Amino acid sequence: MKKYLPFLLLLAATLPLPAQRLRVAFVGDPQVDNETELAYARRSVYRELRERKDLDLTVFLGDLANDDVALLAPTRATLDSLSCPWACVPGNHDRDFYGLKKGRAVSVDRTVDEKRPRDMATYTRVIGAPDTTFVRGGVRFILMDDVRLLGTAGYEGGFREDQKAWLRETLAATPADMLAVLCAHIPFSEFAAKDSLEAILSVHPRLLMMCGHTHTMARHTLVLPGGLAVEEVLAGAACGSWWRGVPDRHGIPAATQNCGAPRCYYLADFAADGSYRFDYKVIGASSREKASAWIADTTRLVINVYGGSVDGEVAVKIPGCRGWHRVPRRSEPAPEAYVVVHFNQTLEKPRSRNPLYIPMRTADSPHIWAVNWANDPSLLKALQRAEGRTVRIRYRDAAMSFTTRAKVQLSPGRRQKGR
Repeated sequence: MKKYLPFLLLLAATLPLPAQRLRVAFVGDPQVDNETELAYARRSVYRELRERKDLDLTVFLGDLANDDVALLAPTRATLDSLSCPWACVPGNHDRDFYGLKKGRAVSVDRTVDEKRPRDMATYTRVIGAPDTTFVRGGVRFILMDDVRLLGTAGYEGGFREDQKAWLRETLAATPADMLAVLCAHIPFSEFAAKDSLEAILSVHPRLLMMCGHTHTMARHTLVLPGGLAVEEVLAGAACGSWWRGVPDRHGIPAATQNCGAPRCYYLADFAADGSYRFDYKVIGASSREKASAWIADTTRLVINVYGGSVDGEVAVKIPGCRGWHRVPRRSEPAPEAYVVVHFNQTLEKPRSRNPLYIPMRTADSPHIWAVNWANDPSLLKALQRAEGRTVRIRYRDAAMSFTTRAKVQLSPGRRQKGR
């Protein structure tokens, strides 16, 4: 072996080094309302992040707490226990509230002043600056507070004029070939007015926007003035639907989100050239759990790709049929939403006070693919035999691709005529 050592050393020296990779977790809305919910977060999302050894950075996209800023200090202690550096943007629920909420004042000093507007005195002291920027792994991260107050308690999405000036200067100082990741709480696409901000963003050619707030998953492309295409990612909520629903075997509420996605976060791998790839991680589940499959109306196959983009493509392979079969994207509610709605109807009234109740709306989900095989006898026969069996699902878009398996379930949804 020794006589080959010089050759092996020479060979190793001539091999290309592995491409630099920065792995970042983007986590939306833990939004704990009390010590019980903080315990849920510690036993689920925070534990999982702490046990991961592959992360270089974790970015929290707002709403660490749910209006009680006394929970920020114990949350900060938990964040400091993570195995990687972390950063955070403030959410609309991370502010001192000087009036009464749920019968108590939720500012740290317990001041009761109905006319005093909400502020970030506690957040700034405990968590850090609302607006900040840094470069890590060749990527410019820009973290901003985009919750613009209206009166003492209202808000809207937007930036103040001084923030816009700071953002303009930050982007101007960023090399044109460097990816800039703008992280905020409220999605840019939901801003009340964004013309001036679009003009600022359009000066930098490489942008990615990450946000939380909506408690739903979505990925889509915004086209800014001048034609610049920017991907915006709504990263969902680590608390799901506010820590409600049937508990799992660990006692953590399922808290299914209105889009039909389970509690989650995104992983992003940034390459040295500024390109990136996404992965979707269901909290507390296998990394292979990325989609679900359902039979609806006896003739339709419905696929929910939890972290999918509106530009994504789906194909399935069904037992009893050869080859892959394309499934087009549809605008319709997720089957998981119907499951929750039907479960809610079994609860005694008043349902909303029951911790098992999730305030679910059957609104269209942005990551549903569905096909009706009523006119294809062979595929229809295979579909009707598929309940309880496993199908293979292949997904791909510009920034995410995978092949996984899912057990076919029967959807309790209402009939989808004409689909």
